Formats: sequence, C-alpha cells, structure tokens
Amino acid sequence: MHLTNFGLLVKELRKNCYDCYGNKWTRESLSREIHLTPDQLGRLERGNRKYLDAQTLHLLAKAFNLTDLERKEFFYASTGLDDYELYNNQEPDEQLVNLKYTIQNLQFPAYIIDVYADIIAANKALLNLYQTTPEVIESLSQHPVGLNLVGFAYSSDLFKELLGSRWRKSAVMLLLEFRRSTLRYRHTEYFKFIFKNLLTEKNFDIDWSSSHRHEEHFDLTYEHIEYEHPLFGYLSYVATETIINTKAGALFLVNYNPADSDTLSIFNKLISNHGHKIHNLGSWPEKVII
Repeated sequence: MHLTNFGLLVKELRKNCYDCYGNKWTRESLSREIHLTPDQLGRLERGNRKYLDAQTLHLLAKAFNLTDLERKEFFYASTGLDDYELYNNQEPDEQLVNLKYTIQNLQFPAYIIDVYADIIAANKALLNLYQTTPEVIESLSQHPVGLNLVGFAYSSDLFKELLGSRWRKSAVMLLLEFRRSTLRYRHTEYFKFIFKNLLTEKNFDIDWSSSHRHEEHFDLTYEHIEYEHPLFGYLSYVATETIINTKAGALFLVNYNPADSDTLSIFNKLISNHGHKIHNLGSWPEKVII
C-alpha cells in the first residue's frame, strides 16, 4: 500500500489498540513508546514520513500487539506497494472463475472468502454440512454481515447449534484469521462498515478486545475440528487454507479434510448429493456497503 494509506493504517491501529495498562493509544503515548516525537508520528500517520526505519516498524508492531501473521502483513504494507503493483498475471475475475472450477473437482466441503472474510462462494457439500438452505442464505444476505464468515460464527444460531460447546473456540480462531487478513485494509470504509456491525455482537466485542490485550493469542492457517453434528454424528476434520494472491487482494480457499474414515464416509455422501455444485454468495472484488 502507498505510504499515505499506510499512515492511515497506523492511525486506525493506534485508535483501536491498547497499551500495557489497557488504555487505547494516544498520539502522545504511542510516540513515546516508539521513540518519535508526536509531530513525527503525526507526519507518519499523514503519509508524509517518507523513510520508515526497521526499528520504528518493529516498535509499532510490538505496541499494537500484532500476532506473527499480522506482523507479516504490517511489514508488507510498509513497502509502499499495492496489490495491483505486485501481481500482474491474470485479472481477478478470471482467477475467481478458475478457483470456482477447482472447487468443483474437490471431494470435500470447501468455500472461498476474501480479505474481509466475506464468503464469496461455497460448494453444495459445505452448505449441506451446515444445513444451509436457500431460504437461510436469502435471510443471511439481508443482514449487513450475514454472509461474512466471522459474522455468521458470532451471530448465527445455526453455527452455535451445530458446533455446540465448541462454537466459541472456533469463532475465536476465525476472529484471529480475520485480524490477519484484514490488517492491511483496516483504513478502508468497507472494513469500518463490517467492523461496526460485528461489534454489535457482544461476544465478538469481548473476544476482539481480549485478543488485543493478552499475549495468549496464536496464529494458524489450519484448525483440527471435532464435534458431534446433530444430524451426521461425530465429525473430525482439518480446515486448511490456500492463499490466492490477486491484484484486488487475496482470496482464501478453505478445505475441510476428513481426519478419520467415518468423516470421510459422511463427506462422500455430502458430495454425492450434488455436492460439487457451486453457489455464488458475496460480491467480489467490488464491495458494497448496505
């Protein structure tokens, strides 16, 4: 991202992250922490500081209590290059078409999300697993964050009923992935729109604040999920992601890989019931604020 946008990102992080005492950073308190004057920090936030030294970037990442994967995104953002300058192969629309075609050949539930965790597409096997009917999808699409994966995890009774006592742990994992994927986009109007609506969910508000105040966070690009599905019984699978870089921001292909023979058998049944069919859900790369 260009330095002007990087400055806006630093400003947003300052306004929404906490110091070691649980207080949100001010320009004065953060400048002391990173060994700059308030005027120097102000110029950085306005994009007028052309040289960003490694020590300042490291101190900022530490002050914002960024996870390891968030730090990677933060340092990447500081280069001053946008996605469209880095990736010059296929057009984003063409990449999405190819990715959907790939999903049609998979033998297990799968879906695609973007950097905001909006669900762009999913195969029928995934919808069958979550017992998501066309009526449910239509209802979710009317909610500002209904087709957002994090919004679904925190607001949907269906998600909580399916995962039972495990839903909060899975929701926090999705929240941490959301922190990482949105890091370079926190200054955008669309992120602010999504985030404002997510904060209306009390548990999300609690978990978001907690994940920034404590060191006991972790980064994973996979998760081993085990629970008693109300319809299919015990399931054990590993959710893994593949990152597809595009000129319009990354897409994430998430697969549910069966971890035992019983789950494999159930997934085979899900696939056999028109499970390869792709359902288009959220918009991409254009984002619309409702």
